[in-house]
Amino acid sequence: MGALSKAQPVAGLTHESAELLRNPLTRLEAVAKLCSTYLDGVDQRELLNRVGLAGYATADGLLDGDENRHGQETTDTERAVGPTTRRESTSSQPVRNATIAQQVKKLHGHACQVCETRLWYKRRPYSEAAHIRGLGSPHDGPDELPNLLCLCPNHHVLFDGLEIYIDVDGVVRQTHGDAPLGRLRQHVDHRIDEAYLQYHRTLCKFAGQAGE
Repeated sequence: MGALSKAQPVAGLTHESAELLRNPLTRLEAVAKLCSTYLDGVDQRELLNRVGLAGYATADGLLDGDENRHGQETTDTERAVGPTTRRESTSSQPVRNATIAQQVKKLHGHACQVCETRLWYKRRPYSEAAHIRGLGSPHDGPDELPNLLCLCPNHHVLFDGLEIYIDVDGVVRQTHGDAPLGRLRQHVDHRIDEAYLQYHRTLCKFAGQAGE
């Protein structure tokens, strides 16, 4: 008891350790290390879901209530002719800055930074602003230009789904197998923060280990 009183642990951690884990990358690296060291051979994703860490399965993370969505699909026995049934729900979502999203799209001319695709929808150019470190929990990324990419819908889904990542040399690679897809196109007025790319790479590596 004397040692515990001296260390004053918070949830089993010293105050110094708890403070370090406030950093999202440090927290992610700690979770990944615990899983690879002590949880080999178990369903890590299921375990993370049970302890409230389901958001690490994707780059965009979880918004409030998302962890229960998988149980809300309509079964065959519930189907009927006519309008679909509805459920009342409440959620808390990050407020995105539409101005910044439009800025990254205009800088790149609505062309995907991975494949150069320029889509048109309803006679207007269409692209998507993808956050590198997601806004949702547990990533808690900032809504700022250095944390954004301009992507087509396909590569946005692959990036959020941790199927592709950007290596330290700016090459886009497949998470499984490391096959290169080409170099990420850059823009002089769009500085991407390497810290966010490092976070996403670590997340991809962790997700790959958890899915094995």
